[in-house]
Amino acid sequence: MSLKPNIVTDSILEGFWEKGLVLFGDRVQEEYALKTPIFIDLRHKLYEDLDMLSTLGHALYEKLHSLTECDDCLDVPQQVIGIPDTATPLALATALASQQTSWPVNYGQMRKRPASYPGGRSGGSSYMGTVDPKRQVTLIDDVMASGRTKRWAIRELQKEGLTVTRILVVVDRKQYDYIEQDKLPCPIYSLYTITELIEYYVSSRKIDDVVANQILAHVNTRRFT
Repeated sequence: MSLKPNIVTDSILEGFWEKGLVLFGDRVQEEYALKTPIFIDLRHKLYEDLDMLSTLGHALYEKLHSLTECDDCLDVPQQVIGIPDTATPLALATALASQQTSWPVNYGQMRKRPASYPGGRSGGSSYMGTVDPKRQVTLIDDVMASGRTKRWAIRELQKEGLTVTRILVVVDRKQYDYIEQDKLPCPIYSLYTITELIEYYVSSRKIDDVVANQILAHVNTRRFT
């Protein structure tokens, strides 16, 4: 992987590196004792830094705005829902970022397990929020890997009468390889692909070509089915 001159600094990727949210090589073993050349963990270390979380929320909002603009859907009400628990704060940060603009986005929340109330309309629901068929629902998550949690969330939301229009993640690892009947019923978008992530850190001299090639080999040879 060749070095790119005059790289433009990316504040989000710099923040990921400084806070150890994206680890490569020996840093994965030191931090988590895992034998993998790459580990992405956008959880507790991210949520300790509300400024960083806010920055990421704004980036997700801008990406969503550009997607709906391209699809000529700016006049269609939008809603974001995060996959629990990791992406719940990400979706909320996205919705909060939108409140400062002329294009606000609605928010909804999911539980990992349905509520265990005695009964009633919401007694056994995994979803908390408004069900409005006019809204386009964007499912938010931190990383796209196998897609299993996305399929689960889509099925749970369908039970509540909600159809997911698109999936938006922070990083797409490009490791999913679905057979035809398991394909996700909506498009996947991301702020970064794994290749873009690696290229940036090589270009900013945080990792070298040896580590970069190890990561790419790992990603390319380990497909989720």
